[in-house]
Amino acid sequence: MLYVVDDEADYRFLVNQVFKRSLPQYAVRFFASGYELYECILTESGSFGSGRKENSLVHPGLILLDLHMPDFSGLQTLTYLKQHLQWRRIPTVIMSSSLSTEEKGACYDAGANSFLNKPTELNQLTETMQSVCRYWLEFNRSPKM
Repeated sequence: MLYVVDDEADYRFLVNQVFKRSLPQYAVRFFASGYELYECILTESGSFGSGRKENSLVHPGLILLDLHMPDFSGLQTLTYLKQHLQWRRIPTVIMSSSLSTEEKGACYDAGANSFLNKPTELNQLTETMQSVCRYWLEFNRSPKM
């Protein structure tokens, strides 16, 4: 299972098509914002990082997180995730079409595992998603919590 957090509906649609057509072995859950992910965690777990056993929330093996989102940025989302033991060990890859050195440093400081240039062309997107999933969900899997 992986989570894709991106505010662009067209991009989520493209990513969804890539997974349906080329990577059906991976379950994907989409979130339209960092805040939507945060609210989902709060709602489905009862309390963010409370240590309670969660009922319906499946922890992903990977989170792909857009950096530039309104209201609740990728950096803010990353910061919240990495502050809590249950979410800290989940690899989080920041995806962005533009990224300054300062932003990159801030994200690494907050716990990002990697950065990727956000591909917009379908073949490039497919190749990127195949590589990312192979690396993070197969070769470099985090131990179960």
